[in-house]
Order: sequence, then structure tokens, then C-alpha cells
Amino acid sequence: MGIAELFRQTALRLPDKVAIEFEEQRVTFKELQQHSNKVANALNSIGIAKGDRVAHYFPNCLEIVYSIMGNFRNGSIIVPMNIGFKEQEIHHILHDSGAKAVITDMERLPIVKNILNELPELKTIILVDGKEENAHNFHEITKAASDKEPDVIIKDEDHSIIFYTSGTTGKPKGAALNQTNVTSNVKALAQAWKWTEDDVFLLTLPLYHIHGIGVALCGSLYVGNFTILRKKFVAEDVLETIAKRKATLFMGVPTMYFKLLEVEGLEKYDTSSMRLFVSGSAPLSRELFSRLKKFFGHEVLERAGMSESMMNFSNPYNGERVPGSVGPCLPGVKVRIVNIETFEDVPTGTEGEILIKGPNVFSGYWNKPSYNKQVFKDGWFVTGDVGKIDDKNYVYIIGRSKDVMKSGGINIYPREIEDVIESMPEVKECAVVGVPDKEFGESVKAYVVLNPGAKLKDDDVVNFCKEKLASFKKPKFVEFIDALPKNSMGKILKEELRKMHKGR
Repeated sequence: MGIAELFRQTALRLPDKVAIEFEEQRVTFKELQQHSNKVANALNSIGIAKGDRVAHYFPNCLEIVYSIMGNFRNGSIIVPMNIGFKEQEIHHILHDSGAKAVITDMERLPIVKNILNELPELKTIILVDGKEENAHNFHEITKAASDKEPDVIIKDEDHSIIFYTSGTTGKPKGAALNQTNVTSNVKALAQAWKWTEDDVFLLTLPLYHIHGIGVALCGSLYVGNFTILRKKFVAEDVLETIAKRKATLFMGVPTMYFKLLEVEGLEKYDTSSMRLFVSGSAPLSRELFSRLKKFFGHEVLERAGMSESMMNFSNPYNGERVPGSVGPCLPGVKVRIVNIETFEDVPTGTEGEILIKGPNVFSGYWNKPSYNKQVFKDGWFVTGDVGKIDDKNYVYIIGRSKDVMKSGGINIYPREIEDVIESMPEVKECAVVGVPDKEFGESVKAYVVLNPGAKLKDDDVVNFCKEKLASFKKPKFVEFIDALPKNSMGKILKEELRKMHKGR
């Protein structure tokens, strides 16, 4: 069953229930279905058919929800693009995906127009606001379209979304997910998180990322809950909305949770209606886990996934949520921890490369046949993550294999050192990277962000690590900075930190 059919089933079951509220607008599941049909038929009328790639390049609004559902409905493939991307970044994605159309807004139109002549496959621009010569107006073409079900046969193996990897190193690659990859995962998440139509879901994640589209939006439209959609995350608004609207579900990244804790007068907000806080897209430190539990009375549920597979692991809804762990496998997902050189399983509790398999795992990157042969081993996807699994089947992601440091021939894992440094009360967050060392190959460097008003010296950090860790793991260099460089989903850009050291 395809994604669009899952949503259609929800609309048949809950036609008059409000599905989404955005600003002052409220849309029922039946109306949402009609809008998605209109978009699908409008796309067909301007030559966008099944298999064509359609890029989305505009912020959260009802139109982006209609567009996502409409693409699913007519079989065209969604290519989400970060709204903060500039010419070079979107040029790569539009060119690599071979996008035939882009849906955007007046703010970003000049960026698209500047590179249009370099993209011969990009034939159509659709504007969600305003009018422009040689561009279609979203509201005009959808108003003229039929709201009847389009006559398109969509198969389980048909592609649905191409998520471009975050591109923390090198150019992003397009992870092409098919219908089954998405549908199997939203069903697994609904089961694992006890997610139902009774939830009131506050959605502030951007709808250009797998966390926002694949998990949050697709999951909510599948279970049939009421979703309050925001254009962007604002910490005070989140707390006020939870208190006033009795929200039960919120999903965020660690950066968002940091900002919630920084809101003045935090104790005045009533969050007792909340059933579940979920965190992902970047590691949640043990220190932040503890602080959130203290202030909100909730153990945040940390989960982990990737563009190539949606979600793979999750701490349990009922059961122990272990700080520092992303929990066991989700239903249908299998994991192995292996020696990357031999691909033999390592003993329980031993670090190795994480391999996954399941109906959620993609079949390969878009237009990368030779590379795809390298990232699959006997049907298992080689994730590039290093981790371990304990005797309770809880998975611990230690870091990316490319981030593992080799000092004097010994592997050193950044996450282990970061956890120790972040346990210091003066430290807000930190990131550890390997920097060149003539004698040892690499040395450990820690970039540290302090809490407001806190003071530390280099030696304080080094000595604290020396007390908690083997001596060879302690940082050789410590640098205090105001903020860590991150992408839009809060993932630390370690390559930028390495460059900062080189530039000294």
C-alpha cells in the first residue's frame, strides 16, 4: 500500500476531524484529501507525471502539506530542499535529481532564476505566492483542477522522496526512498510510540527534512491525530502552545530542547498534558537528558535514523529509556555490529560498524550505481556509523566512522569524550575532533561552549577528562567558542571545526 493510500484511508475514517491547523486556518482530513487530489491533477495538467522529480523550496505552510500529499498522489517524486540553501547548494540538488519542476516562493525565486539557464531539465516553476512571467501560480492551477482521485497506479517499489544527505562532508547524495520504505516506517513508529488519533501534535520541525516530512507529517497523517503546524520553531511559543492547547506530543532536535530550557520563567508553563517528547537528528547528551527530566518531568525519548532509512532505533515508550543510547531496533529493522575490514560480527559491547536491514532501508542513492555497490554488503546497508549493542539489545551510536580518531594507532571515539566534558556543570555543549599530529597521526581537540557566566581554563577540562578516561583520550587542545557550527537540524559540522584548527 502506497503512502497516498494510507492517507486516503485516514480521510475515509475521519473525514470531518480537523487534521491540521496553521495560523488561523483549519483543514479537515476530507478537505486535505481534496486538496491533495487537486494538486495531483494540477501537476498532471502541466506535464508533471509519475516518476518526475518535483523540488520543494519554501517554508512550512498549508501549501507545502498539500504539495507533499499531491506529489504522493500523482506519483511524482518529492525533492525537499532546505529553505536556507543558496545557489550553489540548490544547483547541485536540482541538477543531480534531474528535477523537472520546483515549487517555491517569491523570496527564493531570484535564487532559482539565477541558475535556471544551467538546468535544462528544470522546465516548470510553481509559485505559492505572487505571480511571475513564465511561472505557474499554485493557487490558480489547483483551483482549476478536479478534486477527484487521479488515475495513477502506484506500486510499492516506486520512488516517493529523494532526501539529500546533510552534506556535512562533500556534496550531498540523494537517498531515494520508495513507497514501502516510508509506509513501513510510519507504521512501526505508530506502534512503538503508541501514537494515535487522540494525540494533539505540535509540529515545528521544517518540512524539508526527513524528521519533519517522513516522521512527523507522514506519521500524523497516518494515525489521524490533530496537528498544530508552525512556520518555524520559537521556544516561548512551543511552551505557550503546549499549555494552552493541551498538546500531548512534540518532536525536536537537541538544539530546540536547549532553547526550551533557556526560556525565562520556565516553571510557569503547564506541560502536564504532554505524553511524549521525542528527540533525534543529533545526539542528545546525558546532561541534557537529565536537565529535561528535572524541568519537564519527562524522560525524552531519543531515537535515531537517517535519510537512507527513515528511523532505525528508538528507546521504548514503555520501558527503560537509557541516556546515551538510541534504544533497540524498531519493529521490522535488523542490526549488526561488525568489524568493517572483515564484516564479521563483533562481541556484544564491542565497538564496530553499524549495518542495518529492513523494509525501511532504501535500495540506493539516486544516480550512484557504482557507489551503491560499496554501501551494501550481502543485503546489509553499511551506515557509516560506529556503535555497539549491549546485552539488552540497546544500540549506542558512538559517531561516524570518518570521525573516529587514530592516535598512535589506537582508535578514539569522540562521543565518549564529549559525554565526559558535557557532564561538567560549566559546560553547555562540546564537540571533539581529531587534528593533525606529526608524532601520533591525530590528536584530540575539544571545542567547548560554556554556560552563561561560567568560567573554565584549558587545564580544567584536560584534568577532568584525565580523571574519567584513559590518559590517551584526554584532549591535547581545548578551545572555548561561543557556539558550535551546526546545520539546520542541529547536527554539528565537525569538518568546519577541523578547518578552524587548520586556520590557526
